[in-house]
Amino acid sequence: MLYEYPKKTKFSKMVAKKKIFEHANASAALKEKFKTQIEKITWEYKLAPETINLSSSDTVPEIQVFNIKAKSIDIQEELLRTIDKVIPFPIIFQLCYQDKIKVKAAYKRPSDTGTNKWVIEAYFETEWLDIDTPKEPLPVALNLTKLYEQMLQTLMPQITKQVVDISLKDQVSHLQAYKAKEKEYEKLKAKRDKEKQFNRKAELNKQLKSLQKELDRLKQNDV
Repeated sequence: MLYEYPKKTKFSKMVAKKKIFEHANASAALKEKFKTQIEKITWEYKLAPETINLSSSDTVPEIQVFNIKAKSIDIQEELLRTIDKVIPFPIIFQLCYQDKIKVKAAYKRPSDTGTNKWVIEAYFETEWLDIDTPKEPLPVALNLTKLYEQMLQTLMPQITKQVVDISLKDQVSHLQAYKAKEKEYEKLKAKRDKEKQFNRKAELNKQLKSLQKELDRLKQNDV
């Protein structure tokens, strides 16, 4: 989903890759990836109490929207994670390649250790959309925390949208557990398909059924 951001939130400030490299202590290999995959980074919008008239919190003091003009349709997540690490606010990325656009963001929160560090968890994203896809108004929210939650939830797979009355943090954990179990299932299935011995194949089928039950449980949001 593409949002129509209020005019007052417009920031449009170029972000120099050099500054990111300095703060991230980037290796030569990482710098080369930025060079080959990203043409330009723009700090496009700033959602803050003074620009959007919503109160902030320690977990969501502001929300930033970055436009990434890409040289390739395949932008490695490592590059977005690098930017996230040096900017101490939640970021919504708008990836632009030719006449396409994709929205991508990580669930980002302050560390539970009480330090000033931020934890960057799973990334969620839309499909590639036409650049002229109609934009939607921002979700109605009472504060920046709730706004951030709703913006992320529009990017999250359906399994998490069905979960009610749990925190965003728990929703993300739930989704990660599902993805891990799904990956385990696919790996075991490939192993079963290659197995020639009947008894061993039967045992792998039994394990697959057990994993399928776990996946079904997670789909039913039994958290």
